[in-house]
This record gives sequence, C-alpha cells and structure tokens, in this order.
Amino acid sequence: MSQTTDSSNVSRREAVKEYLESTVVPVLSRALTDMCVQQPEDPFKWLARWLIENHPTSPQQAEWCETLVHKLAQGDFFGEIALLSGKPRQATVKAVGTVTLLVLSRDAFTRLCGNLFEILRRNMESYKSIEIPEANTDDAKEQNGPEEENEDDEPPTPPPVNVRRGRRGTVFVEAAQIEDGWTPPSYPKSEDEIHRLDEHISKTALLAYLDPKARTTVIEAFEKKNFSAGEDIIRQGDDGDYYYILDAGKADVLLAKPLGSEPFKVNEYGPGGSFGELALLHGEPRNATIRTTESCVTWALDRDTFRKIMMQSGKQDMNDRLQFLSKVSLLAELTQYEKFKIAEAMKLRSAEPGETIIKEGDVGNEFFIIQSGNVNCYKRTLKF
Repeated sequence: MSQTTDSSNVSRREAVKEYLESTVVPVLSRALTDMCVQQPEDPFKWLARWLIENHPTSPQQAEWCETLVHKLAQGDFFGEIALLSGKPRQATVKAVGTVTLLVLSRDAFTRLCGNLFEILRRNMESYKSIEIPEANTDDAKEQNGPEEENEDDEPPTPPPVNVRRGRRGTVFVEAAQIEDGWTPPSYPKSEDEIHRLDEHISKTALLAYLDPKARTTVIEAFEKKNFSAGEDIIRQGDDGDYYYILDAGKADVLLAKPLGSEPFKVNEYGPGGSFGELALLHGEPRNATIRTTESCVTWALDRDTFRKIMMQSGKQDMNDRLQFLSKVSLLAELTQYEKFKIAEAMKLRSAEPGETIIKEGDVGNEFFIIQSGNVNCYKRTLKF
C-alpha cells in the first residue's frame, strides 16, 4: 500500500514537472529574459502585459485604460493614503466640473494632525473593500455623501455634536460697531520691521488674503510687545484680547487637562508663528498657554481693531472655512482648536473641469478635502 502511494506521488510530480516545462517555463523564460533587458519600473504590470501580448496561441494587444472606481462630492476627502503609508498615489482623481479644494501639505499634516492622523489610519480599512467594477463604469460606487439619484436631495448630515462645547451658528461672537470717522491705530515701525511683519502675515491664513491697502492697515495697527523668558504671553482660561505674531524668540504651547492641572507641552512656536486668533474669532477663553522659553518680540493686534479691520475688508474666508469644516464628518472628533489650526494651514485651490488633481503612481505630498464640486477616482487596468 505504501509503495503504491509513493509511486503515485512520484508519477504526479513528474506529470506536473513535464506540464510546466512544456507549457509555462518556455514562455516565462522568454518573459524574464526580456524583463532583465528592459528592467521596467513596475515589473509586475510589465509582466502581465507581456504575457497577454505574447500568448503562445492567442496573443492580444493589451493597453492600459482608466476605470472609474469612486465618485466623491462636497465634504469627502482623498490623498491621505500616500501621506499615511508613504506609498505612491493609489488612484487618479479628476475634477467633474469646477471644483474647489482645501489642501493640506505633508509638512502641515505631520505637524498639526496628530488626532486626524489616527482617525485616517482607522479609515484605511475601508480601502480593502475597493474593487474594480466589471460592468458599466457609471455604476461605480460612491464613497460618502448622498447618491446622485436621491429624491430628497438633502444636504449632508452634520457631524455629531461635541457635548462639552455645543455647536455655533456663526464664528464671530458679536459684530463690531465701527464708529463714524474711526481709524485704526498706527504704531511706529522701522523699515526692517515692516518687511518682516509683512512676510509673517503672508504665511498666516487669517490675514494673508487681505488686499494691499488692508494689509498696510493691519501692519500699521500691530503693536510691538516684548516678553522675558518664562513669561506667559497668553494664559489658558483667560479672556482673549490680542492676536500675536512672534517676531523673535521661541515659545511653548502648554495645555492643562483639566484646567488648573499641571500643563504639558503640545507644540512650540518660533519666528513667524501666530496664535491667539481663536479667542478673537469666537470670544472664548484661551484654549492654551503660550509660555516663552527665551526673550521674545511679538506683534499684537487687539480684539476691537482686529474685528473692525475684518469687517472693513469684507473678508470672512476663515469664517466660511471653519463653518464648512464643522460639517466634515472626518473632523467630527477634533476639538474646535484643532479644526481651526487645520483650517488656517489649508490652502484654497480650484480645479477646472476634467483637470487631473492627483495621478496614480505619483509621489503624494498633499491631502485634499472637497469644499465644493465633485471628482471621479480612476484606477489603471489592462484592457485587451
């Protein structure tokens, strides 16, 4: 019985070996030889195409085509896989009509998005279920948002409310009253100080959008304030009175949870860093303490002047951006302070109909949230 079994196994192995050597090995040997000569960047895709085009009995001409796999709409996001995993872009994303995007760079993503980073990592599991559709590409799955044929056509459901804070209908707690003949204050500055302050403002989303006249007004209204090492520029729990831009020195961001407990460091600022804007926008107590670690020079803009200049300029981009981000379900777990810092770091970008926003295989250095419009996501597949 045992000898018969052994003999059968040997015969089976010989049959398999003969089958492979007579059918598969010659073709694969040719393919691998060609691959070694050409050394393609992606050997697996190259091999798949070679085998289709060099089939020994029924060769076919193969070509890569784009297959629609996802449709994304307002409030949806993309581009996070490359930032989280370091892999190249996994899909090509194109604008359907005109699209407005909020864009976060890799540097800002890494620096600001501690909690968001973990939220996105949990969402990575959802990508395992993505499949290439076999039928009409118009039936591609939609991720997030309502379906196009939804008869109710209701807006996206707002995210769960953070019980500790409650939701707001607006960002500004009160409208500033501009008296007749009011002019903003003007504090003396050297040419070098004006130049540095202008450069700092250009990197701050809160004021960077101001037109040249309004920017000049803001620069003149900033007042220089000096702080010694170990001094608190703002203190958690205090009323917000000034918005600061750090011109020289360094300061730590300290957070006490709960208020009154020993604070711990969560961030730090160097020259060009700005803080204190949240209290001016919301009228809330300070969310953190900013403590100098060396002598610091700051430029401070008081609350009343800040609001009046904002009203005079007619710009409320940050207001609109914060209200939009409060409706993005991805950010529902973040605090208002975290949302604000993300809103400040994000840049606004537009895409024209049909424009490629990201391309499959490229290096990814940006994360996107769709502020308005729709995009389609495509994967490259072999067609033959």
